[in-house]
Amino acid sequence: MGQISRLFLVENEPKDLRFATDTALSVGISEVEARTSLTAARDYLEKGLNGEILLPDGIVLDLDLGYESGYELLRFWHCNPRLAAIPLIVWSILGDHQREICKLFNVSAYVGKWEGAAALRDALAKLGSTVS
Repeated sequence: MGQISRLFLVENEPKDLRFATDTALSVGISEVEARTSLTAARDYLEKGLNGEILLPDGIVLDLDLGYESGYELLRFWHCNPRLAAIPLIVWSILGDHQREICKLFNVSAYVGKWEGAAALRDALAKLGSTVS
């Protein structure tokens, strides 16, 4: 059982980005790397896969990135075994239909933004128990 120290956050809304970062830091995550667009997020993960940077210990992904779809990054994560080994939380305003889709992708947790800070904090804290 390990501790998540490096979290990768993909979120386009500034207030949600600050909220998720603060929540992650409050559960003991020491580094939060964030990207606000699909292209920047994929580039970051590809650098990790190429050994240019360390891959994160956990990922938090919003599915609704404004004009972009987080589903594209979810598919990229799911189809790459090295990425799929990284615990992923989908944190989104989207509802129960998306929760069911996320189950098909084997995400670690789906947290609705409407569920509040406690739900996100709990999901982040549980990520540490999935790291070996």
